[in-house]
Amino acid sequence: MILQQYIQEVLFKQRVCVVPQLGTFSVQHFPSHYNDHTQTLTAPREQVMFTQQWQDDGSCVEWIALKENLVPAVAQRKLEKYLEELKADLQSGKPVVLPGIGQLRGDFTGNIHFHAEELPVEKETLEIRPIERTTDQRSTNTTPAFVPPPPPEALEPIMTEEVEDTLEAVTEESGFKWWWAAIPIAAIVIGLAAWWYLSGISKAVRESETLPDSNAATQQQLAAAAADSLQKALADSTAKAAITPITYYAVVERYKDSSAAAKMQRKQAAWGKTLVLYKRDSMFRTAVELHSLAADTLTQRDSVRKIFGSKVFLEF
Repeated sequence: MILQQYIQEVLFKQRVCVVPQLGTFSVQHFPSHYNDHTQTLTAPREQVMFTQQWQDDGSCVEWIALKENLVPAVAQRKLEKYLEELKADLQSGKPVVLPGIGQLRGDFTGNIHFHAEELPVEKETLEIRPIERTTDQRSTNTTPAFVPPPPPEALEPIMTEEVEDTLEAVTEESGFKWWWAAIPIAAIVIGLAAWWYLSGISKAVRESETLPDSNAATQQQLAAAAADSLQKALADSTAKAAITPITYYAVVERYKDSSAAAKMQRKQAAWGKTLVLYKRDSMFRTAVELHSLAADTLTQRDSVRKIFGSKVFLEF
């Protein structure tokens, strides 16, 4: 049956399939679950659900029209015929088999029962037991830490009378030479420090006398240069904005539901009109993407209004 093919194609692509006057099929995801009592882990799975509640969005008629190359009015009559045949099979007690999805069965009260098939993504339940950690007695045995041996004691040299006389002579000679070398070095350092201090004071006095005039001239030059650069930047940005194309959208319709917006987008695409779909301020919009200069935006909007009506407005 054509309705069976419609359910198979649409359900696994969009995860929701509405059959008018019959019900709604949906694919539900169930995450993994751990049972503390049985100590088992249930793997995540996909399950097809069915409810007799439905809200016709026109997708079924549109699919039949595209599948059989029919106009919408004829496709609507075809859908009603297919539904009559399906309901007749259900009322007679004959099951309607949906390969890969499940079976539909009707009862004498007019209710429809759905028996779903197990999808291939479902996995077996795993049994998980808690791990009991035991303490190894051998690991608790302590071993004595390694203590390094003490370093050997330093040996003192044996002092003799000749060694003591030699050390005293070397000490006296080195001290005498050090004082004669330190005196001229200290005199040079003191002289350089005095010269540096006096030259720094004289330089500070000269700079303090000429500082106000030079600061005022420098500030005026910096202010003039900043004003010139600001005027040039404003002129460049204005000229660039006048010759640079911008991208914006001519909004055709706004929707609260994304499926309704996507349906309008597909319908316009079937008529050879390309629309983009985006969301702003919790509303879904179908719009025409435009590229032009900033001065030509109203002209572009009027050209789109000639095609889609006077409700078209621009969004940047």
